[in-house]
Amino acid sequence: MYKIEFGQRAKKQFYKLSREVQERLTKAIDEKLSVNPKEYLIPLAGNKAGLYKFRVGDYRLLCSRDDEELHVLVVKVKHRREVYRG
Repeated sequence: MYKIEFGQRAKKQFYKLSREVQERLTKAIDEKLSVNPKEYLIPLAGNKAGLYKFRVGDYRLLCSRDDEELHVLVVKVKHRREVYRG
């Protein structure tokens, strides 16, 4: 099982979301991402190369993955319209 951590910025973004969205994201992380991230994380290209996206409805989590340490670091949590900006 992978350890999922939120970076400081991602944690702040997560807590700004509605309670309903937080619960949906938490459930998806527990049921999918922590069990088998390779199946659900999609690699990004361009200036976001090296990061992965995890899709939950209209929200995206941008993550880095370390398979040797069984660790996923969430670096950004935003609506799909906003997540790839900046």
